[in-house]
Amino acid sequence: MFENFRGSLIFIEWVTFFTIVMVLVIQFLNLYRISRVKDAVLYDNWNWSWAFRSIFRWLIPFGSQSMKDHPFVTVGYFFFHLSFLGMLIFLSTHVFTNINWWGFTDRIADVMALVFMGSVVFIVIRRLIAPEVRIITTLSDYLLLALVTTLFMTGYYMAYHPEIELWINYDNILILHILLSELLIILIPFTKLGHMILFFFTRAIIGVEFGARRGTKTW
Repeated sequence: MFENFRGSLIFIEWVTFFTIVMVLVIQFLNLYRISRVKDAVLYDNWNWSWAFRSIFRWLIPFGSQSMKDHPFVTVGYFFFHLSFLGMLIFLSTHVFTNINWWGFTDRIADVMALVFMGSVVFIVIRRLIAPEVRIITTLSDYLLLALVTTLFMTGYYMAYHPEIELWINYDNILILHILLSELLIILIPFTKLGHMILFFFTRAIIGVEFGARRGTKTW
């Protein structure tokens, strides 16, 4: 009974995933259309070299002057993103094919979990005490962080430490994990989580705007 229910949830999650991908593609095309109308001169000077250089510089640690000026923030946020993506990609239970996929050992997973939780604590404290960040922080920012954290920790628990007894049984944690992942996917186009897609769009445009048109680096 539970296996059938879990299978249905996973199927719904895949449907949700592809639906949201379509929504993101539509959003991207709409943004492109608007930018062509409102900033047509940008495309007259479009330069793929500046676009890719801008994206690349902001994807690597300390690739920009801003990151170098705020080293602790850079380390905290890169650890947050890399530990989450690492667990997402290299968690063996996320692989649904017969491919021999390398997964984290227990020790590596434990370190990743500590790194992730440390970065979460850092992000929360920074949002609470840094005036320039606190003024633009809303309740939704904390809720999204709580969602991502809960998703990470439930997946980590089920994959590496299911022997630890909790007040909620394993099957219910699995259902919670799947539902939270579906919620996360649904929220991507409508919240700040959209930066995982829009980052590339905005960084490319800013790189071309300042690089190709003004001869100034954005990093």
